[in-house]
Amino acid sequence: MAKAKNAAQAATPVVAPAAAETPEAQTPRAKKLTFADLVALKVGDLATHLKQIVKLDTALSTAKETFVTSLQFNAKVVAALRRTYTERLNARDIPPDTKFPEYFEQNAGGKLPGRVEALAALFNSLCQTFDANGKPLLSEECFDNAAVDWLEKSNAIVKTAQKQHGEAWKTCDDVLDVINALSKPGDALKTIKSVRARQKGQVGDGEENAGAAQPLTVGRAIEFLKSAMRNGGAMLAAGKQDEVFALFGDTFHLHEHWEKSGIAEETLDAWTVKLMDAAQKGIAPGITVLNAGIPATPPAGAVERAAALAS
Repeated sequence: MAKAKNAAQAATPVVAPAAAETPEAQTPRAKKLTFADLVALKVGDLATHLKQIVKLDTALSTAKETFVTSLQFNAKVVAALRRTYTERLNARDIPPDTKFPEYFEQNAGGKLPGRVEALAALFNSLCQTFDANGKPLLSEECFDNAAVDWLEKSNAIVKTAQKQHGEAWKTCDDVLDVINALSKPGDALKTIKSVRARQKGQVGDGEENAGAAQPLTVGRAIEFLKSAMRNGGAMLAAGKQDEVFALFGDTFHLHEHWEKSGIAEETLDAWTVKLMDAAQKGIAPGITVLNAGIPATPPAGAVERAAALAS
């Protein structure tokens, strides 16, 4: 028995323990050259680093160009996924609290790029939304032929219009002007910039004037209020009842602020009579009507003097 045990031990190979890895065995990192080191290099050696700069810049430029040129197609891919997402959400195939970015990440294995998401939203807003005649607001062909810069600027206009006009956004001037610009051949950039500047209350249609805001005059402020009041019906239809009521209340009590203006009450009363008189006659308050011919009421004493002369 002892002999068999000794024989088994002799047959078992002895494995030597792995040698501990020493710092000398690791690959040393390349030394980062200092400015003094670079200056000391010959031009030929320095050229190696210069070529690496050009190589990296070219790779970045190529990658950026590839990304931009594929933006429209990628946007349509995301728009198609969003339609599937909506259908599955309505059919309760996916949990009701699933957000679209989460759904995208589950299917794509990564996060949705912001620029692609923005153009996908524009494609859905213009190419997948119909007008009163049942046609898309913008054809897919016009979307594909437009420059990416035009579409990205147009998306900002459409998003702002949707917030400002609610359900009436499709027929507002800003959106109609953008659709018209994208639908026609030629450079649409100037028109789109002009619409965006107008939407932001700025003057000029170019980037050089984009930061020059119009001065807020009394007349401009009043016209803004008038426009907001005329848009009250559309705002109410869009479900903004509280906002419309607040506007109504603020404008309804505007005249009360004249009592705190420091103007004499007699002057305010005289102006009120003038306004009422102008409204009754159907004329502008600033117009003075001059009666020609015999006055309706003779001057004092005129009748007595005429009788005395007649006698």
